[in-house]
Amino acid sequence: MSGLPSLDEVQTPALLVDGPTLVRNIAGMAERVRGAGVALWPHCKTHKTPEIAALQREHGATGLTVATLREAEVFAAASHSDLLVVYPPVGRERLDRLTELARTARVRVVLDSEAALAGLDDACREAGVEIGWLWEVDCGTRRIGTQAGAPTAQLVAPLTQRYRRAPFDGVLTFAGYAYGAQSAEELRAIAAAERAAVRETAEELAALGVDTPTRSVGTTPTAHQLETAEGVTEIRPGNYVFYDATQVALGLVPIERCALSVLATVVARPDPRRVILDCGSKALAAERLTTRTPGLGLVAGHDELTVDRLFEEHAIVEASEPSTIPIGTRVRVIPNHSCASANLHERMLVTESDEVVDDWRIAARGWGPAKDLEGPLAVHLGPKGV
Repeated sequence: MSGLPSLDEVQTPALLVDGPTLVRNIAGMAERVRGAGVALWPHCKTHKTPEIAALQREHGATGLTVATLREAEVFAAASHSDLLVVYPPVGRERLDRLTELARTARVRVVLDSEAALAGLDDACREAGVEIGWLWEVDCGTRRIGTQAGAPTAQLVAPLTQRYRRAPFDGVLTFAGYAYGAQSAEELRAIAAAERAAVRETAEELAALGVDTPTRSVGTTPTAHQLETAEGVTEIRPGNYVFYDATQVALGLVPIERCALSVLATVVARPDPRRVILDCGSKALAAERLTTRTPGLGLVAGHDELTVDRLFEEHAIVEASEPSTIPIGTRVRVIPNHSCASANLHERMLVTESDEVVDDWRIAARGWGPAKDLEGPLAVHLGPKGV
């Protein structure tokens, strides 16, 4: 693209994505999932960006997983026709938008109650569309989902017969607590529990005469433990496109695999062991998903620096030894949680060898209808194959 700034000209804080590393990450997960013999439905809440979804499709993604209807609408506008909305379809506005989306795309949703299913079935009947549903079981995250195995099977089996306009498509679980694993052994156990939750529920449903076409699991940490299908039919990792300081702390990848960073400027150095950056909580998500991360982000190339605290526009960085880093220096901060950090920015600059090669809009941010998108959403990839 013409008219792109040099990195020295970019106003900070700014979101950067290293293009070659992004592609490497996408290709690596695609190869892993393909080798296990399962379908890849990447969770696009991580990036909310049509260009990255296009790269995932190029590398074999069967469909896309989304968390919000805004995401679903944006990716549908970019010609993605298979979408899994992993959020209960509760409320008239959600149902109206879902049924409208189902006129042009194959849509499935996730729920864990008959109340949500009854509303979905009625909405499908009124709109003359069909939307499949997956029932969520809880594998230990304690977010939404019913108890895996026989309790869920006994609850779900009669619903598959009672509601026909919205057909049953399978079971799903989410091992979100994997991010807090304190060891590789604990992470492997969580991944095993995740797979067992859908497998055992499907077996109990089969005993009741109900087929479970889809058995869906997710998360980037547990995807790294996947070697064979073990009863799973699809997997929904999201964070892997970028990785982040949490994945480094969990031992999944080295820091070099972190594609996303926030470019920041040293704006003050009040004392030799305290450095202030201009990437506060409005640019760098103030999350610490595991006690294994030393702070709120990694300063690339500066092992002696730890992002200790975040104010709205200030990052307070502590130095393990007296720092002489000059005011005005630009650094890259790798966030603890790349998904949340990306959502704070309107755009990401794509880089290659420290050169800005593209500028991508994070089009699926927010919750409202994608009314600003008309017709197919144009997707442009970097000029050097990014």
